[in-house]
Amino acid sequence: MEYTPRVVIITGAARGIGYGIAECFAAKGDRLVIADLDRAAAERAAAGLTESAGASEAIGLACDVADRASVRAMIDAVIERMGRIDVLVNNAGICPFVDVMEMTPETWERTIDVNLNGAFHCTQIAAEHMIAAGDGGRVIFITSLAENVTGPAQVDYGASKGGLRMTMVGFATALGRHGITCNAIAPGMILTDMTRHHWEQPGPAEEIKVRVPVGRIGTPTDIGNAAVFLASKEAEYISGVTLRVDGGHQACCV
Repeated sequence: MEYTPRVVIITGAARGIGYGIAECFAAKGDRLVIADLDRAAAERAAAGLTESAGASEAIGLACDVADRASVRAMIDAVIERMGRIDVLVNNAGICPFVDVMEMTPETWERTIDVNLNGAFHCTQIAAEHMIAAGDGGRVIFITSLAENVTGPAQVDYGASKGGLRMTMVGFATALGRHGITCNAIAPGMILTDMTRHHWEQPGPAEEIKVRVPVGRIGTPTDIGNAAVFLASKEAEYISGVTLRVDGGHQACCV
């Protein structure tokens, strides 16, 4: 059977894990929307996805997920250009790494606005179009192992990701009757351009072999492969769950 390209929106996908997810959907030949706070970076990412990664179409759009008007403008542009939304990946997120006893209310609120409120805005508005189209859909939330464990410098991040997990579960209960599934992926240690300088040092590299049972750090492609599966027809009876993609890290007692 001939594959019909889907319209896939990925927030915060100009780089890092988001871009890795986009590459995996591109390899399927899907039509991609790279929604990012940095419009120029989003447009560069989109160009790369069509030139070398296999996307049948890719566009870069500016979007501040914490701003509901910005989200609606982005989704309106997608509907105008592509006509529909089949998959939404809520990937945009920040982690300021500030000790909770030194954290300002503004830092706390910004983390919650981007990581949690942003996913609410994107999901609610995108789901309106999915429901109207009547063809079902897939919504994937990128959470974190921090939805269950955290530390002094990640209290805001952990709170946002724990809340994001329950937001996913709540939307799963609301949207299932429309054929829309909602699931989460909780990445473990992932090697990106921003983390490479740390994890490729001798000490941290050896630490990975001890703390991660499969013996290596994860890649954005590992997260992308999981997202492609959760967005597939084969996953149509999976909803309301979090898939840990961490090489067994959270299962390890070391």
